[in-house]
Amino acid sequence: MHLHHSLCHQPISSSRYLGALVFILFALSLGAQDRPSYFDGPYIFQQADSLQIKWVERGFPHDTTIARSDATFFDRDSLPLVNLQELAFPTAQPTIYTDVERIVAISDVHGQYELMHELLLASGVIDTLDNWALGQGHLVVVGDNFDRGDQVLPILWLLFKLEQQALAQGGHLHLLLGNHELMVLHGDLRYLHNKYNFTAGVLQTPYHQLFAEGSILGDWIAQHQIAVSINQHLFIHGGISPEVMNLGLSLEGLNTVFRERILRQPSDSILANPALDLLFREEGPLWYRGYFGEDALSKGKFRRQLKQFDQQKIIVGHTSQEDIHTLYNGRLIVIDCSIKLGQRGQVLLIEGDETFIIDQDGEQLLLVVQKNPPSTSIQEVLMASTTRPQLTLRTNFSQLLRSKLHEEYQPAEITLRSEDLDHTLTGRVRARGNIRKQVCVFPPIVIDLRKSDMDSLEYVRHDKLKMVIPCTARPIAQTNLYKEFLVYELYQAINDHGIQTQLIDVEIDGPRRDYEVTGFLIETEQDYAHRTGATVLESGRVTAAAVDRQLFVRMMFFQYMIANCDWSVWNKHNLELVKYPDKPRTEFICYDFDYSGFVGNQYAAPSPTLPIQSVHDRYFFSYETTDEEIDDAISYFLEHEEELYAICANAEYLDERTREDCQEYIRPFFDQLRDPRRFKRTIGR
Repeated sequence: MHLHHSLCHQPISSSRYLGALVFILFALSLGAQDRPSYFDGPYIFQQADSLQIKWVERGFPHDTTIARSDATFFDRDSLPLVNLQELAFPTAQPTIYTDVERIVAISDVHGQYELMHELLLASGVIDTLDNWALGQGHLVVVGDNFDRGDQVLPILWLLFKLEQQALAQGGHLHLLLGNHELMVLHGDLRYLHNKYNFTAGVLQTPYHQLFAEGSILGDWIAQHQIAVSINQHLFIHGGISPEVMNLGLSLEGLNTVFRERILRQPSDSILANPALDLLFREEGPLWYRGYFGEDALSKGKFRRQLKQFDQQKIIVGHTSQEDIHTLYNGRLIVIDCSIKLGQRGQVLLIEGDETFIIDQDGEQLLLVVQKNPPSTSIQEVLMASTTRPQLTLRTNFSQLLRSKLHEEYQPAEITLRSEDLDHTLTGRVRARGNIRKQVCVFPPIVIDLRKSDMDSLEYVRHDKLKMVIPCTARPIAQTNLYKEFLVYELYQAINDHGIQTQLIDVEIDGPRRDYEVTGFLIETEQDYAHRTGATVLESGRVTAAAVDRQLFVRMMFFQYMIANCDWSVWNKHNLELVKYPDKPRTEFICYDFDYSGFVGNQYAAPSPTLPIQSVHDRYFFSYETTDEEIDDAISYFLEHEEELYAICANAEYLDERTREDCQEYIRPFFDQLRDPRRFKRTIGR
């Protein structure tokens, strides 16, 4: 039976006021989340002859019980389709497998369903109908499907279905436990996405109890293993510490101890047993990070692990990296490639004696064993050049301009030259941007290089280059591009965490005509993270009050100085939210200044919601600030006044008159700052 709205919509009774209060508090905690678009579930519980099913639909809770004999499918809009007649799952699976021809492994998905789905499709694990397509191959999910992201249930139900389909075809899906599965089953919800706090509130059930004994998904997860050996390749979430090795347990023994003596067991009983306590904590196989860093496990001790467990290689997740790569001369493969950020990802493919990496575009690369992995990307080399790099782009540029609104990739040959490199590469190119691709003749461009070329040239596998070129062929467009580049230089003086840019001379060879312009490269999120060590946070929202306040207010002053209103905290419009490991708070980094009065593009116009008529009218956004924060920013900018004038004066890519105009443009801003009381009245403080 399909579950219909009239049957399943059971509103919370007024007598259960405490649960309703929890619901309200959690709903408020989600801030701008739109209740009608909120869906979660289903959470299904086994009873003697019936099924209890809970879910959230358009923000409202549902809880129903149906007879097993009447159940067919759970089929609700925007929720996973679940076959209610096929809820059985295998238990006590083997630990060791041999003679498997094709193995695919993925790890640390952390609620990023869409990216995981792209990767499984690109690697041939599923077909376009989301059915198992790997035949007799094995898929290993190396832990951590829970927490951080907001699409955990779609991941779990897809994997639940795929496990059944794989077994029917002679294949296998191994869902290994990670530390985040352990945390959720034991009620440690520190990393839970706010969406699931909302779920707990509206369903009036502590979140971990939705996976308690008797729940289909909870019971399924609890019987999975922490380690599996396939063709003498050991898959395990964190790894094996020397302390765990000293316990003398086999792989089967480790799986049995976790399943019978740790999972869902009272914490007192675990802590009271030294061996169980060791397995449960940071030196245990779900938490261990000892293969990384200056104090990494020695090669000799690693070889002992291989010998003790009779393995050729060990494959781990847990410790986030940029790409899948090897350590210990290829004997350790690290596959947590930061899928949790929701931007990009890779899966591991093992076929016979060969090992490959597959990304979401389907590009398959041989996994190269590198004794000294590359530390620099091709973009970083271009950015570091003391002379202006050159780029020649050979493509059907007319076709690119015709299809710019669709952002479709097309083939291209790219030549890059600087003082430290000279490469001609095959790749792809497409238009990018928001408004510019609509109003400009020449849109911003993204170049996609081949990862295999990055490998052969010994660069880090950052394969994207983002470039802005003049909006039109008119001289004023070139001048305005230079002025936007100058804004990035000014911002670096105010905040050295800003995004890097580099002027680049561009020659475009098209089939009908050629173009020669100067553009600028703008640092990709991936290269920014690699250079700074910061994490670029793509998902989630944050308020102005929650970020680093000093840097935020300085950013507001900077936007006011250049007369730029084309930014917003609410949807992170033209703002990157970043987190530095040594800073307690996140911070906003601004970019894209083409709508600023300072640049003065003809197409720029203020939003009709603002009380200004021209982009040259400075407007200070109404985010709440204190007098102390305003005074601090005033002092800071006045200290940097002469430095900012000097940056404008030394911008030799601009003619002398324009450089003078740039200085004069920001001078009234500093004149305002010299009278703090009047300035505060001007900005409405």
